[in-house]
Amino acid sequence: MSQNKADAQQPLLGSETKEPALGIPAPGQDGADSDTVWAGETWQGCPACLMCFSPLCCSNWQWDITHRRIDLTHGCCGGSMETIDLRRVTEIHFHRSLPQLCVNRGTITICSDHAEFPDLKLTTFGTKAIFERLRSAWSQARIATAVGEHDVHHV
Repeated sequence: MSQNKADAQQPLLGSETKEPALGIPAPGQDGADSDTVWAGETWQGCPACLMCFSPLCCSNWQWDITHRRIDLTHGCCGGSMETIDLRRVTEIHFHRSLPQLCVNRGTITICSDHAEFPDLKLTTFGTKAIFERLRSAWSQARIATAVGEHDVHHV
């Protein structure tokens, strides 16, 4: 039995590194969650008193924000999907009212040049930390774009 455990720790043929069990990516490898800024679910346009019925109304939005893009899944049974490249975002705002401040909530407004969703509003708990990570990812995306545009040599 202990020999099977030792065999599981051996590198794969032709490889010098040990592969993680069950195909789960190790931190720092492709597919790991190191690229995720925030992932979660919100209920757009749903009053607090109806929030328990929102899955029945198909008003939930699934967010997946990475250092490259914002992926949204919404609509009835997740029938609509949108992707917004972070390089297309023009402004990011953070606001919270006094009641939101008391319960660690806030609203992040993401302005972009997307035709259907020019202004996205992300309202959830812990938005200040999300805003700081998103602002950092957006700044890095803008710097990478600026370097890419000005890196061309003219003769």
